Amino acid sequence: MHDIITIGTVTRDVFLKSPDFHVIGQSDFCSRNDNFRTGKAGCFMLGTKLEIPKVVITSGGGGTNTAVGFARQGLKTAAIGRIGDDDIGREIIDELKKENVEPMMHIDKGSDTAYSTILVAKDGERTILEYRGANDNLSEKEIDWGGLKAKWIYIDSLAGNLKLLEKILGWAKENGIKVAMNPGKRLIKFGEDLWPFLGQVDIFFANEDESAYIAGIEYSLEKEPEIFAKMDKIVKGIVIMTKGPRGVEISDGKKHYIAGVPDSPIVDRTGAGDSFGSGFVSGYIQSDGDIEYAIQLGTANATSVVKHFGSKKGLLKKGEWGDYPKVEVEIKQPVC
Repeated sequence: MHDIITIGTVTRDVFLKSPDFHVIGQSDFCSRNDNFRTGKAGCFMLGTKLEIPKVVITSGGGGTNTAVGFARQGLKTAAIGRIGDDDIGREIIDELKKENVEPMMHIDKGSDTAYSTILVAKDGERTILEYRGANDNLSEKEIDWGGLKAKWIYIDSLAGNLKLLEKILGWAKENGIKVAMNPGKRLIKFGEDLWPFLGQVDIFFANEDESAYIAGIEYSLEKEPEIFAKMDKIVKGIVIMTKGPRGVEISDGKKHYIAGVPDSPIVDRTGAGDSFGSGFVSGYIQSDGDIEYAIQLGTANATSVVKHFGSKKGLLKKGEWGDYPKVEVEIKQPVC
């Protein structure tokens, strides 16, 4: 019996940071708004060689990032994903075993293991060049559902596979398994079509724009109460809206929790969401449902991760987070 099983993406990540990578604002370049929705762009000189002072190569993907986060918190963990029949995939399996994660990886003979190159700017913001590879082919037909036993399942990106999502949730319901979910952008695009599925989720993570899109409400700060009220009706359990450097807001349908992030050095923001997710769910499990405790552990975990390159190096082991300052958590009345 596993405490938790993750299911989601598996990648090989290569991080490149250079003083010659610059961030410029919307007003500094000519572009179409739909191509630069973040309002910022990375800039570097073409037709020359740029020095890369440091290269970091590690495993990544939300499925493995969260699995290692859970395992370091002392939870018996397995990770379901799909890799290619290649050296990269075999190396990732070895990494997971060293982290006490049971790898339940399916071998794709027709695709390579997913691969990402992450270009990191001086302020820690990054652009990810992504090859999805074998991740796109994970199917409900390949998983031995009868052989799986767990108390929780954590759903990461499923490459937009609604059939797989339906199968996971049906299996969880039949076996009394709790569900945490942080869907990828390809699932988010289903919008209202996700509502029946979210009615079976105990802990749901999404950022501001994703939450607003699912709720069918154009995002603005003023509309956040309306978005939470709608999401409380859609999601069975806890709704978590992550805001990156602005912290997190959470509703359990009874209380509304608001927390910022501590002032801390940032090397690379990659994996911050996964580390908060694994920390929050670990804390929630360990404390028998104490949301404030879960917020503190999730925040400490994310704060530690962004101090390093890669999504795993800074993940905290059980008992380590006490060295991190607690964040102030504001609690409000239920969202109406």
